[in-house]
Amino acid sequence: MTAATLHSSDAFTLRAYDYGEAHKIVVLFTRADGLIRAVAHGARSAKNKYGAALELLSEVAVAYREREGRELAQLVTCDVKRARFSVAADPSAMAMLGYWAELTLELFPPREPNDPVYRLLAVGCESVERRLALGVGAARRAQPALAAYVETWLLRLAGFLPAWGRCALCGTTFKPESAARLATDGTPACLDCLAVGQTIDPSARRAYAAIQRLAPGDFLAQAPTASVLEDLAEINQRLLQAALERPLKSYAVWRRLRAELVE
Repeated sequence: MTAATLHSSDAFTLRAYDYGEAHKIVVLFTRADGLIRAVAHGARSAKNKYGAALELLSEVAVAYREREGRELAQLVTCDVKRARFSVAADPSAMAMLGYWAELTLELFPPREPNDPVYRLLAVGCESVERRLALGVGAARRAQPALAAYVETWLLRLAGFLPAWGRCALCGTTFKPESAARLATDGTPACLDCLAVGQTIDPSARRAYAAIQRLAPGDFLAQAPTASVLEDLAEINQRLLQAALERPLKSYAVWRRLRAELVE
């Protein structure tokens, strides 16, 4: 029998689901090892020792054992560093975090550390909590800009965000005032090269540049108009569709909940 290797790391809980009568499988994005799946023994029992540690995007300190050739690790300890109690009180904010968690799970491969992704999840969650501290109304008004920020950075860190500076087909540099189009494979093209496709206005390109240049708080302070944020949301969904070849249910849930709560 191969010896088990013990690992420890900070992590974010992305998902937890039932496994057998008394256990759960928890999906973690660890700072040291990237995505892992581990069995949390006894997590469904009356003596469950994990509490809020297995809740969505709780930041935790974990120790887990792995054996070579086995897909599932064994969770040894999982202690809460920061739970999202304030976020849980707002359904649309919680749904948005669920979308970020699913994006992370779908865009990044298992067992590949990615510290920028870890830091992005941390700053995204902290931004949500800071806005909620100002009131639910302020938090919901900030959600489209914050969602665009985190979504765009996850696309970039996964390698699916195009460079918006030039046409991918002819190499022509886009003029600051010129529109562009998005090809079905997720690459930008000039209007001469691509007759049909999603239009990318100059204002959307400027917003993408601002997201990649600014910290989230600074971006929220000078966020684009609602129409530009809608453009970014649509373009990002097309990029994700090209990358994943399917829509994510968590995105539709967040958009629906937010729309219902704003009405």
